[in-house]
Amino acid sequence: MCRAHLAAVTVALAFVVGATACDNTDTKLKVTRLDPIKGDAQGGTFVHIYGNRFIADGARNAKVYFGSRQGTVSRFLNDGDMIVEAPGGKSNEVVDVLVMFEPGGEIKLQKAFTFVDKNSSGPSVNDLDTSKQK
Repeated sequence: MCRAHLAAVTVALAFVVGATACDNTDTKLKVTRLDPIKGDAQGGTFVHIYGNRFIADGARNAKVYFGSRQGTVSRFLNDGDMIVEAPGGKSNEVVDVLVMFEPGGEIKLQKAFTFVDKNSSGPSVNDLDTSKQK
């Protein structure tokens, strides 16, 4: 094969592979994961909820429940990323996260979020004492 034909085939293959990789044919509304999966039992942790088709089909309203407590939807960053402020809960409690889309329905992530105690003590001057034996 001559160089001109080889170059043409390479360009054509790159175009096909690139078009396939960029083609998002998944039209299903879904929630895939949370980040972080742990948050302050006092509330106020901002959680990214990742998924698909959050806004591609038009405006949606969303409610998010961490167990029985409703979080506050802050904003949709894009079609696959929503930010929610988690409510408070009991320390070490593991809860389901229910995302209710209007229109769209409900999606539940089982045992997806854990409430933890915030470390409010922080380091102290005593931590710098080098005379202590360990």
